Amino acid sequence: MKYITKLKDAIAFFEDERVINNNNILSDGNGLFPKKYLPSYFVKKIDEIVKKEGDEGLRRISTHLDNNNLFDFEIPKNEIIKSIKSLNKDELRAISKAIERVTDYQKKLLINTWMNEDQTIGEKIIPMESSLAYVPSGTAPLISTAIMTIVPAKVAGVKNIYVTTPADENSKVSEKILAASYLSGADRIFKIGGAQAISAFAHGTELIPKVDIICGPGNLWVTAAKKHVYGDVGIDGLYGPTETLVIIDENSDPDYAAADLIAQAEHDVSAMPILISNSEIAINNVNKSIKNQVRNLERSSIIKKSFENRGVTIYLRNLDDIVTITNYIAPEHLCIATKKPEKIFNKITNAGAIFMGEWSAEVMADYIAGPSHVMPTSGTAKFSSSLSVRNFLKYVPVLNFKESTFSKLAIDAELIAQMENLSGHANAAKIRIEKSNG
Repeated sequence: MKYITKLKDAIAFFEDERVINNNNILSDGNGLFPKKYLPSYFVKKIDEIVKKEGDEGLRRISTHLDNNNLFDFEIPKNEIIKSIKSLNKDELRAISKAIERVTDYQKKLLINTWMNEDQTIGEKIIPMESSLAYVPSGTAPLISTAIMTIVPAKVAGVKNIYVTTPADENSKVSEKILAASYLSGADRIFKIGGAQAISAFAHGTELIPKVDIICGPGNLWVTAAKKHVYGDVGIDGLYGPTETLVIIDENSDPDYAAADLIAQAEHDVSAMPILISNSEIAINNVNKSIKNQVRNLERSSIIKKSFENRGVTIYLRNLDDIVTITNYIAPEHLCIATKKPEKIFNKITNAGAIFMGEWSAEVMADYIAGPSHVMPTSGTAKFSSSLSVRNFLKYVPVLNFKESTFSKLAIDAELIAQMENLSGHANAAKIRIEKSNG
């Protein structure tokens, strides 16, 4: 892990890291294109193929990128039902409990259509008609992501909830993802992944429906594709590699802190585990624990590379400096594992989610606590929030003026229009004023 001891150096590091992370990868799509492109141009070319060639273009892309031969993209209902039967009693209980808790949490976020006391202004809350949940299935079948992206849409009242997850070389998908998707409320499930899946659902093809919003995390190519199609379709956000920032002091349990960092590091080699403390002894104890715990884990090679590639330890004596760098980073997951976490919590303004104390383990939010684990990364927590029912709702202002209300406000509206030199606007108020006054 990189070791930093000054606030200015920490800020400089994250400025450089995020630029490098977004601009150092090229691909020709395993021979799909004659030359290698940056992600932004690569997904543009993918999008052009999908719009021009439809399903045949999708099959051609998938053959190159995923080394599979897809004929039908949609997974038949009997295969989905079979996947549910493949779950044992304990697996079914765990998935059902997670769905129940996420449902309860999301229901608390709902608000209803409202009008003010005199019924003149208000807001109509309308769910979107359709959504796509993109569920990654690369190095790990993320059944939890199915739950976290489908349930909020279901609670919001979305009528048509679609799911897509990448197929393997044999054109098969994880049975557990299928089961979790169906139990969470998916109406139809597809087996196509990557940038081509994003383009297909953004525009629609012969076999794939166009949706109103695409949600869920993915790799660099999926994220670039979501950015490219935004405007043709809504998106929940642009998610980079996962990141967890753990703040500790001399009272923190080093094994807990190490375990939380490791849990996120095992996602992929681009994950970013960040440790911050005002105690060098605490830092050393956590690093020792990381080494001990990693030895016994199946994905130890990925974890080690994650720590080597993007792991960061920041030692700052001043608590205000710790708060400053934390808010600057705006981490996806912020774990405050200090003796008095509220002292830091009260000063935090930027974070995807905050985990207070050592028993609020981030892994609980990953799976079963209640909030969706789809959270803003790469500093976007400065202006965005975790996925929720709000992403699937439209908030439409409503005016229901009577003549009396209009008469009280029209003169000022006309005056502002005149100040803007928009005589047509002014006239729309004036003509009503004159008729109202008789």
